[in-house]
Amino acid sequence: MFAARCLGISLAGFVLLYAPLSAAIGLGWKLLWRGIRPRTARGSANLLAAFRLGPLAVAGILTLLFTLPSFLLLEPRATDEPVGRAPVLLGLCCLMLLAGGIFRTVRAQIRTGQALMAWLADSSVVEAGKPVPVFRTNASAPGITLAGVREPKVLVSEAVLSVLTAQELRTALEHEVAHVRAHDNLKRLLFRLALFPGMKKLEETWSEQAELAADDAAVSSPMEALDLAAALIKVSRLDSQPVGLTTGLLHSSTAFRLRVQRLFAWKEIQVARTSLRHRVLLLPAAAIFLVTIMTYGSALSGVHALTEWLVR
Repeated sequence: MFAARCLGISLAGFVLLYAPLSAAIGLGWKLLWRGIRPRTARGSANLLAAFRLGPLAVAGILTLLFTLPSFLLLEPRATDEPVGRAPVLLGLCCLMLLAGGIFRTVRAQIRTGQALMAWLADSSVVEAGKPVPVFRTNASAPGITLAGVREPKVLVSEAVLSVLTAQELRTALEHEVAHVRAHDNLKRLLFRLALFPGMKKLEETWSEQAELAADDAAVSSPMEALDLAAALIKVSRLDSQPVGLTTGLLHSSTAFRLRVQRLFAWKEIQVARTSLRHRVLLLPAAAIFLVTIMTYGSALSGVHALTEWLVR
């Protein structure tokens, strides 16, 4: 009975944090993004990813640091107190969310694996070196695709190789390498795991900003920007759509025109590696950490009192 009550309380605490936070993000992310929008596309993509995954991270961390320890340390094990209706219902809701997220994640992995098996049939290695291997694929594969999370690889079809120049291909591959360095396919996987309705527009906006960020990372001169723009235009004429947990050169068609215009009007973007603004954020983070350590015992008592009320 103690284990069942512990599980029910933990799941209930998780969903009571996760659902309101996700709903708040779903309703207010546009205002937050416009208010604190970073100067670079990579900064915007990182911020949007933090919005999308923040509720899952916060709910998980607080559950593990406060809800679960408060029950294990302060709840008497020798008790016949039954599990209340509220924890049972909330726990079931939590399990449904987790099961739905796991199902979406596994389905995406299966679709990606099946597509990769078909695309890599009769393929050949073009570049086997770091940071990511490049494969020449058959005509049925998408034009240029980044696939995989743990062992990413770039697939380039025969059709693309026949229309791109060497410089255009090089900048296109640099674009995909930028996605690898940013772990964008891993973020797509976590988006599927963090199931919650109303997040589609947030994910689409993140995808557009991630493409712009990869463009910025792939070019360092006006000539390279023109090469990447030409590659985008040529690949857009081919029928290629990403599948599952893959990222194509044209993953988001809605940002195609913006990307091409941006590249044609390219000028070097100076990105501060460590700005004063980021350093200032370290102070409140350190303060929160210290306050948490100093008040941890009383916080556990308060959380335990809340869970006792929830059980009743």
